[in-house]
Amino acid sequence: MNENVSVLDVMDGVSFGSQRDIRDEVAAMDASLRSAMDKGLSPEDMKVAQAARKAVQSALTIIEKLFA
Repeated sequence: MNENVSVLDVMDGVSFGSQRDIRDEVAAMDASLRSAMDKGLSPEDMKVAQAARKAVQSALTIIEKLFA
């Protein structure tokens, strides 16, 4: 993604490509967290990663509803 696009900008009519960029960026966050978790983390770091992944997955759900 070359430029930062906020969800609010996208809701105001920015191109579908920007919507896809946002989805891709959040999905990449999820994949990165999942990868770190799969490699193994300390119990404390795992709790943080699980909370972050839950937030990212919630964001993906919200994004799907916003862009539907």
